[in-house]
Amino acid sequence: MDYSTKKMFGLTEENLSFDPDWLDECQEGKFSVNIIKGKLSYTPCTCMKCGVKNEGQIIKNGTHQAYTQLVPLRGKKTLLKLKRARFLCKDCGATFNAQTPLVEENCQISNELRQKITLELKKNISRKEIAQDYFVSDATVMRIMRASVASYKPNFHYLPKVLCIDEFRSMKSCAGAMSFICMDGQTKQLIGV
Repeated sequence: MDYSTKKMFGLTEENLSFDPDWLDECQEGKFSVNIIKGKLSYTPCTCMKCGVKNEGQIIKNGTHQAYTQLVPLRGKKTLLKLKRARFLCKDCGATFNAQTPLVEENCQISNELRQKITLELKKNISRKEIAQDYFVSDATVMRIMRASVASYKPNFHYLPKVLCIDEFRSMKSCAGAMSFICMDGQTKQLIGV
C-alpha cells in the first residue's frame, strides 16, 4: 500500500505495515465488506503493566489478531484486520499488545468512526439511520451519544444575562409527559433539560 492510499484510509501511523496483497472483499450476510490486512509492531519503551523501562527484558511474544471497523468506503463496511504484536515483560510476567492511536484498547470501532457518528448525531436524523449508514448497531450509536453527553459539562457557577425558560411535551416515559428546558439567550447554548 502506497502512502497516498494510507493517507486516504487514515492509516499513516509509522508502526503499521501492509502486505502487497492488502485488500480482501468478503460477503457478510447480504452486504459486501472490505477487509484491509495489516501488521502493527514496534519496540516498546516501557512495560504497560508495571512501567519498568525496557532494557531488553520486554520481548515479543507472538501476535494477537484484532478486527477494527473503519469509516465505510464507497458505501461498504470496511474492517482493518490487524495482527498486533504481543509483548512479555520478564520483570512482572505480564503480557500486553501493541497499541495504536487508531483505536482504543479493547474496542472494535476506530476513533475516526466514533467522531463521524458523533457529528452525525448533530443532524436531524434517527439513530437507526446513523447505525445503518455506518454499519453499527443502534446500541453502539446510543453508547457513543451517551459518552458525548457525559463529556459536556455546563458551568452552573453563574447565570447568564438572558435566561430562556420553557416547558415542552417530551417522551411518554417522562413523569407528567412534560419537560423543562433552559438556555442562554445570548449564546443560544443549552444549560439543561
